[in-house]
Amino acid sequence: MPRGVTLGQLITDLRSEAGHSLQANLGKATRDVFVNLIDRTQRRLWADYSWPFLSVTRDININAGQRYYDLPSDVTFERIERVETKHGDVWDKMHFGITNEHYNQHDSDRGIRSSPIRRYDTYEGNQLEIWPIPSIDSNATTFKGIMRMHGIKNLSALVSEADTADLDDQLILLYASAELAARQKQGDANNKLAQAQAHYSRLKARMSKTETFVIGGGEPAGMYRPKGPPLIASTG
Repeated sequence: MPRGVTLGQLITDLRSEAGHSLQANLGKATRDVFVNLIDRTQRRLWADYSWPFLSVTRDININAGQRYYDLPSDVTFERIERVETKHGDVWDKMHFGITNEHYNQHDSDRGIRSSPIRRYDTYEGNQLEIWPIPSIDSNATTFKGIMRMHGIKNLSALVSEADTADLDDQLILLYASAELAARQKQGDANNKLAQAQAHYSRLKARMSKTETFVIGGGEPAGMYRPKGPPLIASTG
């Protein structure tokens, strides 16, 4: 179940799954169909689930008086999962959505400034608007005033033979071969789809890192508890 398998290998494996000849003289039209199917299958699976190994954190430096900011190049707005800003020594959640109710407090259209920033919204496609317009620059050393985004990074392109897939190769192949089998009205199409769905469920179960919840607090029975005095954090 490796990730990082090349597009060339995925094409060969898909041809095998589909029962096609493995000879190297695959026509361009057929190859393009396979590439499109592999790429589309991976993009659908990427959009369907928040894959933990694709999680990224991106910081945006905030400038006094600047209202709009470009998104990081490897993150789309739809896959942003949490946005925070550091106020003092604490990371505070930034809430989504800016309305006239907020502009009535700090009117961005009139250039009214205030810090800390508290909210964000979409603007002109791949940009963000923040509110209120900041009155001070963020500090890249202490991270005070920085806007920190947590999300799922965009997929790498699958174009050339050496390009590699970000998701599990078997997951991509099983779903792609199931679609091919359905197109060609093969009798094992449903079986391939069932295999793909079962493999998908296994992968998600293995990546789920939920902890046991104990009613009333405390730790689950049997968990290791260090002995001795409590540890106290110190900055120096």
